[in-house]
Amino acid sequence: MWTSIILSVLLLHCLVALPAPEPKDLDSWSADTACQEVDKSVMIENQNDSTCVTFVYCYIVNDARRALVKSCKSGQYFDSELKVCSTNKQEGCE
Repeated sequence: MWTSIILSVLLLHCLVALPAPEPKDLDSWSADTACQEVDKSVMIENQNDSTCVTFVYCYIVNDARRALVKSCKSGQYFDSELKVCSTNKQEGCE
């Protein structure tokens, strides 16, 4: 009985100690949502990647829009204007 009480108190302590989620997490950009707006296969900027080494490939299968996060080759960055990976690092990329 004492063991279950101690475990319950420890569990309660751990749950209370967890930080609350950031409000921005609820409104963050989503690749899946962004790809719902496309009408053909396209590569778009991954707004969740400040390093610019990944991009989102949006494609359509059986009228369903899908998002796939892909990486540029080593030493390359995604150019959001040209929609390709290149060795040129765009302004704003970390």
